[in-house]
Amino acid sequence: MKFRTEIVLPPCPATLSPQSHILLAGSCFAEHIGERLEQCFPNSRLCVNPHGVLYNPASLHCLIDGLMHPERYPIGEGLFEAADGLWHHWDYSTKFTAPTAIGLLGVLHERQAAAQAVFDKTDLLFITFSTDHGYFLKNDLTGARCVANCHKQPAALFEERVLNTEEAFSKWNALLKELRERRPQSHVVFTLSPYRYAKYGMHGNSLTKARLLTLIDGLCTENPNATYFPAFEIVLDELRDYRFYDADMLHPSNQAVDYVWERFVDWCFTPQLKTYGTERERLTRAMAHRPLHPESEAYERFRGELDEALARFELKWGEKIGEADSPTLP
Repeated sequence: MKFRTEIVLPPCPATLSPQSHILLAGSCFAEHIGERLEQCFPNSRLCVNPHGVLYNPASLHCLIDGLMHPERYPIGEGLFEAADGLWHHWDYSTKFTAPTAIGLLGVLHERQAAAQAVFDKTDLLFITFSTDHGYFLKNDLTGARCVANCHKQPAALFEERVLNTEEAFSKWNALLKELRERRPQSHVVFTLSPYRYAKYGMHGNSLTKARLLTLIDGLCTENPNATYFPAFEIVLDELRDYRFYDADMLHPSNQAVDYVWERFVDWCFTPQLKTYGTERERLTRAMAHRPLHPESEAYERFRGELDEALARFELKWGEKIGEADSPTLP
């Protein structure tokens, strides 16, 4: 007897190795997977949400199209000063804020350069849609500026609209075709966030997810370089229990994300990357350890053993792990 529905994964379009370059963009679900990938790859080969967390296909198209055509999206055009005196950008999340316009521009240009370096070599683009509702600036003359984040600005500045699915398909389809022409070896993996938009009502949430699934399915059907990874179905149909959600009953729990991560690893990691990632994570976590007594004999012994392990890793994989690669431990 079977007591759950096991989701059958599609054929993997591109297996990942220790030499792969990956860019992830989208909702907080992409961020969760990205955090786990950060344990497996150095910063030079991985970029997670260069604009911060993004939710809708329009904002995500702006990000990827901007990496393909930087001249179309001058960073300075989206800057604005809020009532609190801090500067923000309409195409970036609230993660990017600064006391001055020049200061924010410096951060954004640095972030863009890092994203561009990974994108230009990328083997896998991991894109997570979450909603097809967008907020459009009313004072934009074209009426077409869909902001990535409202930055807690007055609601009167925006008009909330459901994105036109046909228009979103047309834009993304053109982008994927151009990407295939430029980089035939690059693949795009779409996912849909399991986050439940209670503010739309459960019926409205279902409609939003259905429209996004239709969009993704059309793009994957039309483009051989695009694949859908069923994270949404794994959480809703395979796990299928409120115990896999956080206390708000809207966000997937860490346990749910860990399970999807395990399925993702089995789906696209080569055996070599599994070994490499496990060894790298163990070493970066050890490097992040902060001792209570750094002058102790025990810590000296620990550092000596760690230095030897780092040397063995460098000899084995041809890569040196630096302090910048260490995660921040709670």
